[in-house]
Amino acid sequence: MRLSSTTEPRPHIMHGRVIYLLAIIALIQTFYPITENAPSWVLIGFQFLYLLQIVAGILVVRDSPRSLAYLIGLGILWAVAAVAYALNQTSLLAQLGAYAAIALYQAMVIGVLLRFIFTTRRIDLDVIYAACAIYLLVGAVFVGIFGSLDVLTLQATGAHAFRDSLLPPDAVLPWQHLVYYSYITLTTVGYGDVLPVTLWARAFATLEATIGVLYLTVIVARLVGLYASKEVEEELRQE
Repeated sequence: MRLSSTTEPRPHIMHGRVIYLLAIIALIQTFYPITENAPSWVLIGFQFLYLLQIVAGILVVRDSPRSLAYLIGLGILWAVAAVAYALNQTSLLAQLGAYAAIALYQAMVIGVLLRFIFTTRRIDLDVIYAACAIYLLVGAVFVGIFGSLDVLTLQATGAHAFRDSLLPPDAVLPWQHLVYYSYITLTTVGYGDVLPVTLWARAFATLEATIGVLYLTVIVARLVGLYASKEVEEELRQE
């Protein structure tokens, strides 16, 4: 069944664009430590990378009107929430808004890239880039989930959902520490310096670790299948 261009992205429309999205995601995940204990202007400046990621995401889906509309809406929501957080980092409402917005936006991009991978009929560098970007974005989604959970738990019980051994028990867990914890969990390394201390926190940490393992298994199978199909097609052409 052929997918309509008005509802789903066609497999070929992302060719040559995914590399930019992956590069920006990699930059964000590499240089985020510079924002810890930084003044507001540094945080606002760092949001420029996130803005570039929003633009790159829009370029990826610009030929799919419905996905494009959703992504633009979530991108605007994310940008507003990020600026509000940068200007008032102690506000629980601002923190919750930023965490929720980032999780929703990244999840939307993941959905678009997954459709690309599982609808394309050939393997190329764009497919590899998309597979790598998805893996990094899964970690980013759980940063938003963990952050939202920590804020909500703090509002409900007065205690945090996560505990960092480097910080006092009642200290606010910075989002940079949640980035670190998310990717340590996604890769199932689990150093144990940051711990989930509530049942919900442990449940989502388990979910992320499970997704990390299953994703690698499924994506490798998909890429091998695409490569095998390509080999078969080439052999048939030669015959």
